[in-house]
Amino acid sequence: MPPAMSTVSLTDEQRRYLDHLRVQRRLAERTLTLYTEALQRLTGFASAQGLDLLRLSAHQARRGLAQLHAEKLKPRTLALILSAWRGWYRWLGQQGLVDANPIADLHAPKQGRPLPKALGVDDAVRLAEHHQDVADPVMEALERCLVELLYGSGLRVSELVGLDLRHHAGSAGWIVPDAAEAQVL
Repeated sequence: MPPAMSTVSLTDEQRRYLDHLRVQRRLAERTLTLYTEALQRLTGFASAQGLDLLRLSAHQARRGLAQLHAEKLKPRTLALILSAWRGWYRWLGQQGLVDANPIADLHAPKQGRPLPKALGVDDAVRLAEHHQDVADPVMEALERCLVELLYGSGLRVSELVGLDLRHHAGSAGWIVPDAAEAQVL
């Protein structure tokens, strides 16, 4: 948060809302601190633009969100800020102080999901060579084949399980698990 943001004073309504969260909802102190900072950001934006927080329009709120984007905040931080703003306007509506929630239709950007971890070569070899007491040598060969196919082609388990003979292109070395992607074996 920019240093100037900590000097922004909260409105009486914002203090009452934070008291409501502290007493009735019993939110953690860290959450209350983050919500306070989020409301200070909103107040700072509104005062810089000469806007009345109780008459904020959806367009003006969207402009405030765009300003946060320009600060290069992470999607998770933006989601938390919007949650605080949305909750405050919902509370204002319950108190009869606003007619509509200008934040209701604003959404934070999607948060990236980490890529799955791939097995290392040594782990894949150990997995492929792992012997279980399987009475049927055909089943043992099938299991080894499936592990090698999974690792060697980069298929997901769900794609491998969903394979059908119609996906096999003979000796061409191609598998098409999905109409959009093809993988060389």
